[in-house]
Amino acid sequence: MPKTYRAAIIALIGSLWSLPAYAAGFYAGANIGASDVQGLGGSASAGLYVGYTIDSWLGLEAGYNRLGRWTGSDQGLPYTNIINNVDVSLTVGPRIGRRLRVYGRLGFVDWSTIGTSGGGEHRVTGHSAQYDILEELHQGFYGLGVSYRLGSNIGLRLEYRIYRAMAVNGHDLDINSVLLGAAYHFG
Repeated sequence: MPKTYRAAIIALIGSLWSLPAYAAGFYAGANIGASDVQGLGGSASAGLYVGYTIDSWLGLEAGYNRLGRWTGSDQGLPYTNIINNVDVSLTVGPRIGRRLRVYGRLGFVDWSTIGTSGGGEHRVTGHSAQYDILEELHQGFYGLGVSYRLGSNIGLRLEYRIYRAMAVNGHDLDINSVLLGAAYHFG
């Protein structure tokens, strides 16, 4: 990921965390779940996110996710991938009553991975290199979710995300993630 994107996202997350508790519309939270890569299997996932509720139908969110760790063999050489991403997205959907919301998500994701292939470690961020395990690292993604406010400040959510057209070792793959999250709403 280019350093300018990373710096902008870190600055956004930092500024949202430093807002006073009376900042209506802002929230921050964490996800846990599982991700499945086509042909490679499943792995545990975790992430952090911050967001702003623009109105009852629309929200803006930024997050950091560790989608998982996969190991295997390609042409007789072992490899390990630890896949991370930073995303920015819009959530759109109606509230059903005061506490429940069903929403769709559409966003942009920037991949970052630490991997080993044939015994050598390398980092891939944003552009292909000679020994890349991941390519096509800037992509769109989408998902569906439901959120429920337990009280005025605490909420839970369940979400399904789909990341498409990622190339691992020259093969296009899909990553499907199911995430359970909890958030603190500042106002």
